[in-house]
Amino acid sequence: METTARPLSGGRSPSLVAYRSLADDLANGKWATGSRLPSERALAAELGVSRTILRHALRELAEAGLLEPAPQRGWFVTRQRLSEGPNTLAGFTENARERGLNPGARIICQQARPASFEEAEAMGLSPAAEIVEIERVRTLDGLPTAVQTLCFPARLVPGLERVGLEDISLYELLYSTYEIKPARCDYTLQAERAELLVAQHLEIDEGAPVLVGRERTVDGDERVICVGRIVHRGDAYRFTASLYRF
Repeated sequence: METTARPLSGGRSPSLVAYRSLADDLANGKWATGSRLPSERALAAELGVSRTILRHALRELAEAGLLEPAPQRGWFVTRQRLSEGPNTLAGFTENARERGLNPGARIICQQARPASFEEAEAMGLSPAAEIVEIERVRTLDGLPTAVQTLCFPARLVPGLERVGLEDISLYELLYSTYEIKPARCDYTLQAERAELLVAQHLEIDEGAPVLVGRERTVDGDERVICVGRIVHRGDAYRFTASLYRF
């Protein structure tokens, strides 16, 4: 395959030229949001610079929030962050669709099992009552952005452990199949460092910053329908709030 090198403008550093050229390409939509850039070898040849200079320009673009590095995979155009307001009860799938993103899921664990003491207490169940655990990697436009774990009282969701959940909204399923409608969610959000398994699922470094949300959701009768947590990549989630002084 032939590549055409772009001539460097005299009097300017090759790194700056590469940066501006790539920034222009990104601004003009040459690569779609979330897509992977060509290989460093191909980009360096196209720009007529060394790979060392190219990497410097790529790092600068990443610091500017235009690119995201993915170990062993290359460089990606920064995708839109999933944003959530403080008084909105909506699922991952609903939030993504509202922002024009394509949500997806990959199942890690889907099983019926006895509840732990903490889980039973949180859901108001008897010790070792049966629950259904669903753990999924959530994706936006095909890229992993969160690891979500939810636990439901098994008596409320019979057979849920056997339902295909790769590309479905749990909130929609709860209502359409079990006539369960979430009404309120007590939610806490905390910055943490990614544990090894979570980091592998999210394709980030172990210890990288993540945002961990913990939830307890009830229906209109104050009946607990699920407890769980979701671990977001730190660069893929934004929590927004309007604060007032009275």
